[in-house]
Amino acid sequence: MASTEKKQSIEAARDLLAQTRAGALGSINGDGSPLVTLVAVATMEDGAPLLLLSQIAAHTQNLLREPRASLLLEGTSNDPDPMTAPRLSLNGLIVALDKGQTIAAKPRFIEKHPGSVTYDTELDFHYYRLAIESARFNQGFGRFRKLGPSDLLIAG
Repeated sequence: MASTEKKQSIEAARDLLAQTRAGALGSINGDGSPLVTLVAVATMEDGAPLLLLSQIAAHTQNLLREPRASLLLEGTSNDPDPMTAPRLSLNGLIVALDKGQTIAAKPRFIEKHPGSVTYDTELDFHYYRLAIESARFNQGFGRFRKLGPSDLLIAG
């Protein structure tokens, strides 16, 4: 793939990550079996996925025990064939945000999900980021690219 095509793919993957509001989060159950759940998604200032997770949810319990995770984000498409829609599969480690990081990240999450404004104060929800280790961006049949953190994240 030419350099221009690579840059276009990276830009499209970053746009998808920035615009997506929900994704499928994969975690590992205690018995080793997989679990996939729907979660609300926003992004940190550097572009990393930002999640607000309930402490009693099965996926959160899994991630506290085993932080390896996968997050699938899908773009919307008017095409009746969902396999033509762009999609981004991210792999990495879930990391809990500390108090200072939470203060900085919360407004970004609330902007996308205004109904969750009190989840972390009135309910037992905490903010997490996905520390991206690898990614696969698929733009339709036969059009995929492996990406790394440096492709998706904005240097601080």
